[in-house]
Amino acid sequence: MTDALDDLTVAYVLAARPEFERLRDIAAQLAGLLVLAASGAGSAAPDHPMLRSAEMLFQESKDGIRRTRATNRARAHHTHLTQAAGSLEAALAAARNRLGRPQADLDPILTPLRAGYEHLQRAANALPGFQVVAFEHGCCGASTAPAVADLPDPL
Repeated sequence: MTDALDDLTVAYVLAARPEFERLRDIAAQLAGLLVLAASGAGSAAPDHPMLRSAEMLFQESKDGIRRTRATNRARAHHTHLTQAAGSLEAALAAARNRLGRPQADLDPILTPLRAGYEHLQRAANALPGFQVVAFEHGCCGASTAPAVADLPDPL
């Protein structure tokens, strides 16, 4: 991957960054709800304000992603961003259906959440200017040591 970006790709990066960040925030909110649910907290329910917030962010992001125009250089990033949105939409739907149930199986939420986060990581690796904390180092992963994929800001 070359470091220099053409003007249209820079414009794409600027337009896509807020959508990427929204999706990253949605994933973090869902992960937080899963921690609450796994700990047995009764507040982890379909009417939880964090879930409503994540759903509103998702609608904003979905519209924003639809409006972005990917260049050839940004095509892989846009594909992963779109796939992340699809996975997070499935995780949100599962959260609406599963949270609040006694001893609910959380895998239908966790599986698309992990897939969405993986697509966000791949999007971050496809273009400079995006970063994600590696999911496997988060609350639902195998390790607790933070790891950040830092990519230089193209601007």
